[in-house]
Amino acid sequence: MERIVAEGKITRGYLGVRIQPLTPDLAKEFKLPADTGALVGEVTPKTPAAEAGLKEGDVIVEFNGKKVTDDRHLRLMAAQTLPGTRVTLKALRDGKEQTFTVKLGELPSEGLAKAGRSGGRSPSAKGDPLDGVEVTDLDASARRQLNIPNQVRGGALVVNVDPGSPAAAAGLQPGDVILEINRKPVASADEAIELSQQVKDERVLLRVWSQGGSHYILVKAGKRH
Repeated sequence: MERIVAEGKITRGYLGVRIQPLTPDLAKEFKLPADTGALVGEVTPKTPAAEAGLKEGDVIVEFNGKKVTDDRHLRLMAAQTLPGTRVTLKALRDGKEQTFTVKLGELPSEGLAKAGRSGGRSPSAKGDPLDGVEVTDLDASARRQLNIPNQVRGGALVVNVDPGSPAAAAGLQPGDVILEINRKPVASADEAIELSQQVKDERVLLRVWSQGGSHYILVKAGKRH
């Protein structure tokens, strides 16, 4: 009410990151002591978070002296803070705590887009975590169709995911763009296939662009449904 009286509208703080829940499996994958905090799946260029030095894979554990329990808690605290406020964030990067000072921006309105394509190449053999996933190169036509921004450079476009596959169970779907496999950048479909063939474990960590932003997915091999 005070903001409406003073400014005529509600303004909300904006970091410029896409965050996601930190599951026990992801916490283990990132070698974290606990599954509390908010995992940064993407940092939007030229935003407060980017200027402060935050990166994908950081886990934000404290916001202005308050412990971050999960991604929803961080969103709420950021949104309730006035734009222009300088806040201190503590984040874990490769298991080490770092401190960042961020001047919050104003939360903008957002739009989403989603589509799919057909065709492509399968990146792995049966029994692997990526069994049932087909990818192709990300070309100009796909960018227009899916509204993929220029900041998403490289990557392998997912064109088919077997509904009974481990990848489908983890949330991967056609129209997603695989940006990283096990923390290694993916420049093309061929590179995605090559990296997938190097996977020795029964699980693989992907960073994917999907519906306007990127996030992490942990795919674990198992029986097909």
